[in-house]
Amino acid sequence: MEEKTKKKGTPPPRYDEAFKAGAVRMVTEQGREPKEVARDLGICIDTLRNWLKSAGMQLGQVSRHNREQQRIRELEAEIRTLRKQLGEKDEVIDILKKSVGILSKP
Repeated sequence: MEEKTKKKGTPPPRYDEAFKAGAVRMVTEQGREPKEVARDLGICIDTLRNWLKSAGMQLGQVSRHNREQQRIRELEAEIRTLRKQLGEKDEVIDILKKSVGILSKP
């Protein structure tokens, strides 16, 4: 009897480096959840984890990085809002200063 050394089936798909890098960027730069990216790309989450690991990131690091990036975006939006409000307040102050000057003239 002959022993089978290989299982029948299809070999795992091969992905080029650009595809792998794009998947990693979707997680690391766009802040998307690894499970979501894996599902959208039709790949196994373990495959994506391996690519992230090869890129020097662990899922815990990715999650922390994504949270930090989200917080940075929130703070930047708050800064823009506060700067706009400050500009509006400065305009009101200038108008009030001018009106006080006009009213105080004899």
